[in-house]
Amino acid sequence: MKPQSKSIAFIHKDSCVACGCCLKICPRQALDIWKGSHAIVSHDLCVGCGKCARECPASVIEIVPRHAAVQDSSNIHVTFASSEKEVRATNRKKIKKGDRHWYDYLWIASMTYLILGFFNIMFAWLGLICFLVPLAISIVTGSKLYCNRYCGRGQLFSILGSKLHLSPGRPVPRWMKSKAFRYGFLIFFLFMFCQMLFNTWLVFRGASGLKQVVTVLWTFRLPWNHAYHAEGVPLWMSQFAFGFYSVMLTSTILGLATMVLFRPRSWCVYCPMGTMTQMICKAQAAGSCAPPSCGSPSSCGSSFSGRSPVSGPSGSTEPDTRDMGSIL
Repeated sequence: MKPQSKSIAFIHKDSCVACGCCLKICPRQALDIWKGSHAIVSHDLCVGCGKCARECPASVIEIVPRHAAVQDSSNIHVTFASSEKEVRATNRKKIKKGDRHWYDYLWIASMTYLILGFFNIMFAWLGLICFLVPLAISIVTGSKLYCNRYCGRGQLFSILGSKLHLSPGRPVPRWMKSKAFRYGFLIFFLFMFCQMLFNTWLVFRGASGLKQVVTVLWTFRLPWNHAYHAEGVPLWMSQFAFGFYSVMLTSTILGLATMVLFRPRSWCVYCPMGTMTQMICKAQAAGSCAPPSCGSPSSCGSSFSGRSPVSGPSGSTEPDTRDMGSIL
């Protein structure tokens, strides 16, 4: 077998936002998201190519010498396949470059939503799908599957930033990926969302009239009466549509702005929905066992050979040069 690479990806899991960008870019399927909390690296499959580090919007992935990475084994994990035969099977099943699934085209739905809302504001109600589905998935499955696979907005930012080269690829500033900013932005976002619901309630009670405006960045009020074609529809439903479309348009503008300034999916770093779903997943995973670390058997009974990846076949301290993750 070929020897293992000298380098490996190392993830600072405390700062990881579990967006799943690294999963999409890895040519060897060497990464996974553990219970919607943070990314993990397969010790056997990772070759330290660096693609995930360049793609990560939060800049929490480093390419480090393999012997140095295993000294902090909490961030390096045993392979998802525990034998050479299983590794070969994993590589054969690996998604080939260029293969597409139906969910790879959800960016079209995101664009269509914004266009439809421009012509008829009542289509804004469809945006509730992007609110309810991620929350439902995180609560039921304990994962960020929506962010990792089904987020059409994230796909759109990737296409514009990477394929159309509209993103400079710069890392986001440290303050933007800090927990203080992420949670602070989430609180602010929820406050403004509640204010939008309160305005809808006032219209429902008849205490306020319908405001046919879309508020961008919570500040700029744009006349949107050209898109109001809802005669016969309760006014409160129309008011909610105007308010909700404002929220969706504002978040899209923020995502485009950070895409142009930093990496394509920088929005994922501070996306309120991503932050909420990660909090839900972490809460559910709090009482469960951590994934098996490199060099230590899992206490949950996961399949693990019991041999440290940094020890040779005879138990020596020299790295094992047998490659369980070579490209096959």
